[in-house]
Amino acid sequence: MDPLPPATKCPLFITWDKRRNMSSSSYSYSPSTTPRSVSTNSLSSSSSNNTNEKNSIREEDYDLRGCIGTLSPRPLKTAIQEYAFTSAFRDRRFDPISRHELPFLRVGVSLLVNYEECKNCYDWVVGVHGILIKFSHGSSYYTATYLPEVTLEQGWDQEESINSLVQKAGFRGDINKALINKINCTRYQSSKMRMSYQEYVAASGSDPLKSIEASPPSTKRSW
Repeated sequence: MDPLPPATKCPLFITWDKRRNMSSSSYSYSPSTTPRSVSTNSLSSSSSNNTNEKNSIREEDYDLRGCIGTLSPRPLKTAIQEYAFTSAFRDRRFDPISRHELPFLRVGVSLLVNYEECKNCYDWVVGVHGILIKFSHGSSYYTATYLPEVTLEQGWDQEESINSLVQKAGFRGDINKALINKINCTRYQSSKMRMSYQEYVAASGSDPLKSIEASPPSTKRSW
């Protein structure tokens, strides 16, 4: 049975993170490793579990490497692949991901659910809700979003999160009470699954990089 019917649609974001200060000697995996499902309501406990792993991986050991998604429902059978590619190679904030980075990467798939209109900009809970803001100023229209885990990982309170999100939207004016009062805010939650390269190798039973290294270069002409 196909676990993902073609009609299944959902807004989603794909996030790539890269472990810092990694040496090639740390590129290893345990066959018992399995992907971790991360609930945005329990990120703290998830981080605690990670410290019990063999390599004591901490959340702060990772840097963002790419993140792109859509707030419109998309068919998941095609959208996951599409946005995994787009976020890896077309996030304009970063250089495209290269092959030598693969052992140090993890990918996260966030499915966005439970959309609710907020009473005001602060009608949401840090670490539980993602927020989407929309507002106009003069002749310009602004919109931006943060996934639920962003504010928690950054250690921001609600006010800091909103101010940062307004700037992320591209607004460069004074963030005052009048501006805050005209912001339309929507909250949502997400279901997130993360998988590192080592977890992928363990789950699939093969290492694509080692297969490439083991294959002799082709001398066959392409015409």
